[in-house]
Amino acid sequence: MNKTNRNVSVVLADTQFLTSTALQTILSPEFSGFRTISTKAALLQHLEKEPVSLLITDIALFDYGTADELGLLVKAYPSMAIVVLTNSITHLKIKELNDIGIRNIVLKTDDREELFHAFDAALKGRKYYSGDVLDILLQKEGPLEDASILTSTEIEIVRMIAGGLSTKEIAAKKYISFHTVMTHRKNIFRKLAVSSSSELLMYAIKAGLIDNIEYHI
Repeated sequence: MNKTNRNVSVVLADTQFLTSTALQTILSPEFSGFRTISTKAALLQHLEKEPVSLLITDIALFDYGTADELGLLVKAYPSMAIVVLTNSITHLKIKELNDIGIRNIVLKTDDREELFHAFDAALKGRKYYSGDVLDILLQKEGPLEDASILTSTEIEIVRMIAGGLSTKEIAAKKYISFHTVMTHRKNIFRKLAVSSSSELLMYAIKAGLIDNIEYHI
């Protein structure tokens, strides 16, 4: 990272403790204005009060309702560079982000060099996709959605969500705790790179897990 970037204001908007702690250790020495934020409300409040040069965020785990909500930030703060840093992503999600003006995407499995390349490029107004993200983009398009990465329990929970069951009802039906169901939900959202129940249901329909006449929103 160039020394000229040391006075740049950077915000990490992420809910994962390990990610926030690790990036704070890595980036604090590079950016004097580095700050971590864990909720959307706190992020919006911070953006209203202070200018931010670079926002690093996870579209799947942070509490954006949809990708369009992140798109509103793109429009509201056009001078703010945004890098999406996430656990996993699909070809479809990359397209959605591109459509709202976000063209800097890296994975949490990428190495330090890839991360800093993405941050530098974003601050200079250039797009950057890490090698793993480019591999996803260059893959031949087959079925848009693949649910094979889900466990049988996760697929069952997806179908229960589609059937209109609440988290509490799912817990009772499966004889597991509310917390366990919430953990399954988070893992499902992370694996499928979706950020809302509506996106999850559309994914499930396209993957053939449910028929489009079976679900409730």
